[in-house]
This record gives sequence, C-alpha cells and structure tokens, in this order.
Amino acid sequence: MITRSQAKLIRRLKSRKRRDEEETFLLEGVRLVEELLASGWPVELAVTAPALADTARGRRLLESIKAVGWREAEVSNAELERLADTETPQGVLAVARRPRLRLAEFEPRGRAALLVFDRLADPGNLGTLVRAAHALGVAWAVALPGSVDAWNPKAVRASAGSLFRLPVSQESWPEVVTWLRQREFAILCADPEGVPVPRCGVQEDRFALVLGNEHSGLAHEVRRDCDRCVAVELPGDMDSLNVAIAGALLLDRLLAGAAEPPDGNT
Repeated sequence: MITRSQAKLIRRLKSRKRRDEEETFLLEGVRLVEELLASGWPVELAVTAPALADTARGRRLLESIKAVGWREAEVSNAELERLADTETPQGVLAVARRPRLRLAEFEPRGRAALLVFDRLADPGNLGTLVRAAHALGVAWAVALPGSVDAWNPKAVRASAGSLFRLPVSQESWPEVVTWLRQREFAILCADPEGVPVPRCGVQEDRFALVLGNEHSGLAHEVRRDCDRCVAVELPGDMDSLNVAIAGALLLDRLLAGAAEPPDGNT
C-alpha cells in the first residue's frame, strides 16, 4: 500500500525544481529498474503493480527487488498508471537518490574523452547522447547552465540505464575550461561549419567534445574558448543532422583514432 506522502513525492518528481529539492529522480519500466539494481545505486522506493508479474522477466525483477530489501509499495495497475510519466509503465517504477558529482573529483590517467552539453534543450537528445557516450568509452559528461536536467524522466529513459554508469555533473563553463586546460584537453566544438572529422578518426590523447543548443548552437563564451570546430562530413543530400546523431558520430570518429582505449578511471 502506498502512502499519501509517497504518492505526492512521485508526482513532485516530474518537476525539475522538486527533483533538485529532493535530490531524487523517478524512473519507470523493467529495463531501467533492472539497470538500477545492477548499478547498486541507493533507492528510496520501488512501486510495483500486479502487471509486473505478467511476464517471467517481470517476476524475476520482483524477486530481485524483494531480495535486495528496497522499500516497496504495492499498488493497483490503475494507480501505477496515474503515478507514472509514461503510458505503459510495465508495472514498476522507482525513486532513486541522485548523485552529487563534481568534475573536480575526476582525475584521468592517460587518454580520456569528455562530453559537454551547452544549453541542450531536449531530454531525449541528452539521454541518447549519454547512452552513446557510455557505449563509446567517454569518461565523464557535463551539463552547462541552461541545459535540460539529466534526471528528467525522458532523459533517463533515453539513456537506457547509461546515466547509472556514466558520471554527469552540472558545472559552469569557466570551471570546465579551467579543469580542461589544467589537464591539457583539446576543446572541440561541434559546428556545421567546422572541419569534417575523417572516418578513420583523429589522434587526440585528451579531448572534450562540446555540443550546443539544438536551435541556437554554441554560446559565444563557449565558442570563444574552443580550440577548433569539428563537423560530420555529409556526402549525401543532407545539410544537417539531429544533435544526438551528430554527437554520436563525432564521438565515434574522434575515438576511432585512438592508439589505446580511453581511460575512464579516477
């Protein structure tokens, strides 16, 4: 049975302001909760409905939730649908503790790549980029002021669990530039007019790829500090790409020139 205060908390977490205040976030669905379990992150509450037991995978997840001892509230299918952010929550949602991360905590050894979001507006784009960055071996991601919340439910879903694996911190641009310069990172800014990155990759021991707003691009202060602008070569009859696709392609090509895999260790 879910309490009134628990239900109220879940509804509040659909707002960025409330997520910041509570330092928690909401996630839904079997795969995301499986990833959350595997990550070992602190969980405030799991909410389950009878629909979770409709599949063998759901039953295994329910057993795992009970085995780890998460605080659990059981509700009807109808109640879960009212609480959920999606139309098909698959019988489970969870409230997890949001990590407190700072780039200053990260000290790379050897080759490393970072991803920086400059006022990225769409949560689906941010989550997709986090997923691609995690898959490609990026060590850290930074969201600059004005960027969509990484813990927006849509961003969490789009990340497919990568937000539990790839550190994402909120930092100011001056803080990021100082950190990058001190550690001899090349600052590469994605721009349609930039130099195309070859498919064979480029040799950059340490770099940060900066992606700008979907409509207005890079902020002036960010562009001013870039070492160079890079772009995806488009030999086809197309003049632009979605920022998530362009960012993933650029990361893949920039990392393709690595003599060794990037180091994500602190």
